[in-house]
Amino acid sequence: MDSKYTPISRKTITEKHIPLLVAQVKDSIKRKLQTQSYVSITADIWSDRTMRSFFGVTAHGLNQDGNQLESFLLDCRRFCGRHSGDNIAMAFDEIIDEYNIASKVRYIITDNAANMKCAFKVKLPQEEEHSDGSDAEEENLDDESLWEDVTWEDETIMVRTRQRLSCFAHSLQLVVHDGMKEAKAFSSALAKMSKLTSLLHTSTTFKERFEATFGTDRSIPAATSTRWNSTFKQLQALTALDHRDLTQICSSDFQHVLFSVREWNQLKDLGSVLFPFAEATDLTEGEKMVTISMVVPTVLDLNTHLLQISESRSHCRPLATALRQSLLKRFSGIFVRTKMVEQNGKEDEFNHNVYFLATMLDPQFGLNWVDLDVTNNESPDSVKKFREDLKRTLIDTLTAEVEATADGDMLHSGGDADETTDSPPGKCPRLLARYRAHKHLSHSAKDACISAQIHKYFDAIQDTDTNTALEFWSTNRERFPQLYSLVVKVLSIPASSAPVERVFSKGGLIVRPHRARLTHKMVTALVFLKSNMALV
Repeated sequence: MDSKYTPISRKTITEKHIPLLVAQVKDSIKRKLQTQSYVSITADIWSDRTMRSFFGVTAHGLNQDGNQLESFLLDCRRFCGRHSGDNIAMAFDEIIDEYNIASKVRYIITDNAANMKCAFKVKLPQEEEHSDGSDAEEENLDDESLWEDVTWEDETIMVRTRQRLSCFAHSLQLVVHDGMKEAKAFSSALAKMSKLTSLLHTSTTFKERFEATFGTDRSIPAATSTRWNSTFKQLQALTALDHRDLTQICSSDFQHVLFSVREWNQLKDLGSVLFPFAEATDLTEGEKMVTISMVVPTVLDLNTHLLQISESRSHCRPLATALRQSLLKRFSGIFVRTKMVEQNGKEDEFNHNVYFLATMLDPQFGLNWVDLDVTNNESPDSVKKFREDLKRTLIDTLTAEVEATADGDMLHSGGDADETTDSPPGKCPRLLARYRAHKHLSHSAKDACISAQIHKYFDAIQDTDTNTALEFWSTNRERFPQLYSLVVKVLSIPASSAPVERVFSKGGLIVRPHRARLTHKMVTALVFLKSNMALV
């Protein structure tokens, strides 16, 4: 290094270069988001090692070419005060308004915490009554300025309310936790597994024996209480070892972690029961692939898997039964919509149309999952009719949603056209905007066009070998234009809140013990830049 070189000071980096870089990345994100018709959000709260809370929000959409999902961290800001629903909603609105995407946000994915549910619950304004019983607005109905405040675009936004969706991975974790509470037959083997793992990470003598037998590249990871799949990975790593070799290591000084043949077989059986759950978790936590379409087939496949386990392995039946009961409870909406269970009057989780629309619009699923995993436990003829009726219902749902999406697109394009004309906007034309939007295409012709596209699509995917949904739609967007408008809206939605949780993992690496004194503004800036590294 040249002796004349003067390094940039820490103050210059923190007060000049980093803020400038943050501003540049934010501008880049804003430009990219402006090109997207729909944006989905994941949101969560994280506390660092100094117990400072941060509110993270990520945005997700489909790029203009339709062949790649895009993800951005919008903010990971300091969150002060109570973690109430109102405070979360206020912080969320500030972030969304900063990026000017309030009208584009359709779905928000969060965990099942009560404050998150409260934050994004639809709230209708309450009427305010005066002491004399009159209504303030009724007194001023002739005031034209009152009506000028409400535009057609505002009405559209109010009608299309944002909707919160539950995190699939979090709900699946709760299912496994519920099931493991009933796994009393496996408790002894699981306790030994935990002790052996702890021994491997604390005893140098045991570690040396283990590496001498199995090699230095083999180990057993420690489990964390917040992620059930860490316990599964621990189980996988243990049962991948040779039981005889492990017994030989433990037989002299470590007999308290010695597994009997019965306990070893129990762990293997437990692994086979939980393997599909781990696979489902991994499949639905991606950011660069379509995940929302996997929710319905995955849940139904898990249900079939648990039924088969109950029939084939009597010693696993209590565990499989407990897992299935929890699956039916926590994903009740899917089973109600497929008419496999009766509605119990309560709010059903995962009952939203978007899950079924996404599955139908993914060419690897279409409607094939109905024939594989949907049943009413009756005679074969009855089951066949039951499935055909369900398919017709699902196609009707898809048709209605495609029509609604097309209507919305025409309304927006109609509004834009009005703004470019020289004539004054006028109140009457706004009221009649829906009619102008439909003047080029009659309802009967439009319905026939959409229905034909849907049937052609289902025929086309029977012969396609396309590996991914994005591959298929990037090459067939012109062939099925009406369906593609819905694809852009639906398939970009993440199935879980894993993207924002990855942001917090990066935050944990940044705020290491020797950097715990970083200011919250610097933590926010560094996490923002780290998460949006592709734009730096």
